[in-house]
Amino acid sequence: MINARWAGLVVGAGVAVVVGGASLVGPPESVVDDHPEVQEPVVRSSLVCPFVDGEEEGAAELGVLALPEVEVAEDTIGAEQPPITVEALALPADPEASEAPAEPAAEPLVSLPERGVPSITPVETAAGTSFAVSGQGALAPGLAAEQSLVMQSADLRGISTASCTAPQREHWFVGASGEVGRRGRLVLANPTDVPAVVDIELWDEAGPIEAPGTQDVGVPARSQRVFLLDALAPGSVATGVHVATSQGRVAAALEVREMAEITPQGMTYVPASVAPTDELIIPGVPGQGERSLRIVAPGDTDAIVSLQILGPDGAFSPVDQDVLTVTAGTVADIPIDTGTDPTAIRLRSDEPITAAVRVVQPVEDGLPDLAYTAASRPLSGPTPALLNRVSGGFTSALLLTSATTSTAQVTVRTLAADGSVAAEEPLEIPAGTTVPVAVTPQGEAATTSVVVVPDTPGSVIAARLTSATDDDGALLDVLPLVSPTIEVDVPEVVGELPSVPEPASTSD
Repeated sequence: MINARWAGLVVGAGVAVVVGGASLVGPPESVVDDHPEVQEPVVRSSLVCPFVDGEEEGAAELGVLALPEVEVAEDTIGAEQPPITVEALALPADPEASEAPAEPAAEPLVSLPERGVPSITPVETAAGTSFAVSGQGALAPGLAAEQSLVMQSADLRGISTASCTAPQREHWFVGASGEVGRRGRLVLANPTDVPAVVDIELWDEAGPIEAPGTQDVGVPARSQRVFLLDALAPGSVATGVHVATSQGRVAAALEVREMAEITPQGMTYVPASVAPTDELIIPGVPGQGERSLRIVAPGDTDAIVSLQILGPDGAFSPVDQDVLTVTAGTVADIPIDTGTDPTAIRLRSDEPITAAVRVVQPVEDGLPDLAYTAASRPLSGPTPALLNRVSGGFTSALLLTSATTSTAQVTVRTLAADGSVAAEEPLEIPAGTTVPVAVTPQGEAATTSVVVVPDTPGSVIAARLTSATDDDGALLDVLPLVSPTIEVDVPEVVGELPSVPEPASTSD
């Protein structure tokens, strides 16, 4: 049975409704007070898993879970629901086409008829493709998905994972490079039934980059576009990337593969960063490897940034790096030493910034691997990590950081294959600290799924660290955890207009 403590764990995510080209007069304050926004379960969820497989020697997996025991819309209770599906998106033959190419309908990769049971599916495709994950009705709230690829070939080696994310109006990435041997692929995917139009902005250590073909980019419906970062920003050591839509919404991902001549140096996804702000936390910084902090200040004023390390014993500022200056409109690349324990990094700035950390894990006799972690949002509710590798020499650990000024309470639930709770561990995370939690194997499965449940929404920020060392070298990956949407804020429907007083009578 599912643990009863799942019940009632719901959280809201704000929704903005924009009406273009019109000026609307709002209702009287009395109506707003009497009919405020209310939280309602989502009735449709759409996620995109970016560019899965496409490698003959790769081992790719895709995990899907609809959280159990969450509130669903009343009109969906007891009604027949279509299953959760995972379907490939097309690559248009003509990159300038406004419509996706017509293709015969294919069977979904996954068809999941129930919530609460993790679905782990191998992925084998001739070419890398993005997959759309869709849930409707009672299967929409709490839908989460994740992908993973392990490569151990002569010309490509490493492990990369990515959360499958919802299409949005903007995305930020920090840290990938356009240098020779470092190839970044920016993947824009549109899982909706209407075309999207996208603008791409770029910055590097020298300032803003004017790259051709990055404005008014069309992404056809049910399709995807791929851009090479080394073509958009050739020679850049570190880049900041902003994807914004003027029409529709897209999901975005940035994959990095590195080579030294013909020798592989690792592969990873650069996680999306939060939009530029004055305070942020980067979770899941490993206590190993060569680490560098990359900060983009996209505004017109230099950013003065204070830095704190959130370690196992509390917060501290590294010597000579407690205050940093990032030149306006550039990306700073700053080597840092956060110690030998896993940590998080807190940045406070007088100008909006966003940031990521690049980690290269070298070994004495073998090949390196690289990983990124990025400024992320605290967990808004129950949050799964589905593809925790715990066999074949791999170890996985959750790195949990308090995002508040007081001790945070959190519970880590380890799931069995049938979705039941196999183990449950309550934890206290003192303010300003990071606590590692090892993921333990369940039976003979190569991966184990867990769910992180914060007692208070917004109190904990989390990432997963996966690592291994074999005869060929190192394998390293970091994945910041992203909370699935369960409820959204919607305006309460008012059945009638407020009464209008009769006009005052006038005498002749």
